[in-house]
Amino acid sequence: MLAAFAIFIASGVRMTRWLYGIVGLSAAILAAPSAAQAPNMTREQARALYVAGGFPIGVDGRSPTNRCGRPASPKITFVDINGDRRREALFIDISNCYKPDGRWYAVVTQDADGRWRRVIDGLGSIQANGKIVNGWFAFNVTSAGKTRTMTYNGRAYVPAGTAPLPPAGNAAKLPPPTVSNQPQTMAAPVAPNSAQRDAAIFQAAGLKRIRGQWESGCNDPSSGSIYEPGRIDQVKDLNGDGRPEAIVIEGGSLCYGNTGEAFWLVSQQANGSWKLLYNSVGIAEFLTTKGVGGWPDISIGGPGFCFPVVRWNGSAYVQNRFAYEGKPCRRPAP
Repeated sequence: MLAAFAIFIASGVRMTRWLYGIVGLSAAILAAPSAAQAPNMTREQARALYVAGGFPIGVDGRSPTNRCGRPASPKITFVDINGDRRREALFIDISNCYKPDGRWYAVVTQDADGRWRRVIDGLGSIQANGKIVNGWFAFNVTSAGKTRTMTYNGRAYVPAGTAPLPPAGNAAKLPPPTVSNQPQTMAAPVAPNSAQRDAAIFQAAGLKRIRGQWESGCNDPSSGSIYEPGRIDQVKDLNGDGRPEAIVIEGGSLCYGNTGEAFWLVSQQANGSWKLLYNSVGIAEFLTTKGVGGWPDISIGGPGFCFPVVRWNGSAYVQNRFAYEGKPCRRPAP
């Protein structure tokens, strides 16, 4: 299975069943013999899958949209990559909005409660590399000519060497790959303050522990609507001061309408605490243009073709312009 998985990802072909859109979900779907079958889904379940993969449903209520807010038809492949007998979904989308590679990938996993959760996404291509870490396949991801190895840390994929072991008894066990004799990789030990750090990030964003997950309080389980609890999407130093920032994401149609997602940007302070810098409904894209202190401008994506861009003025992120694919644009009057 591993060899077929790597080959299909590397070549970018339609490895297995993929969805043509929300409306066409019940239509016949193409299949490849090497991958797991696509699960049967209702329309709402398919919407939840797309939202988890980072493709919120557009204003027409039917079509997935990409990070540029444009209609998208990502290829979706279902493969069990951690041996728990629940299939992960690999999204591959090709569009000129993904600079510089023209490609975007995402992998989401289905937890025991049936909810989909994104574990990795990014620009470029993704390929299984023949190793297993913490019970999950390791990946090589390539963008702008640079390749990194990513391994699973119990919650999400992170650069190799930084993945702690999951709690005892929780690691899924894969059968030995039948097509690869490469040695398995030993992961680094658990960082003693990783759980405390994550809790501090969520709390700085204003999320609270509800029903065993981090939520902003907007979710109503009785509504039956799509919902993706808060998660830490990425942690990196955005302004070059040596301290990390974190981006927290929460998804849900009841909470955020057709956009389907909101984000919070929090920054670690000199004393080690975390501070909320910005929050908005939409999909955050950090641009190469910068504000005061080297902070990157943020394009706030969603349905449509003209997005607000905010810039750091030294004390806050404020509205700077509207742009689409790097070019100025004007939003139509409401």
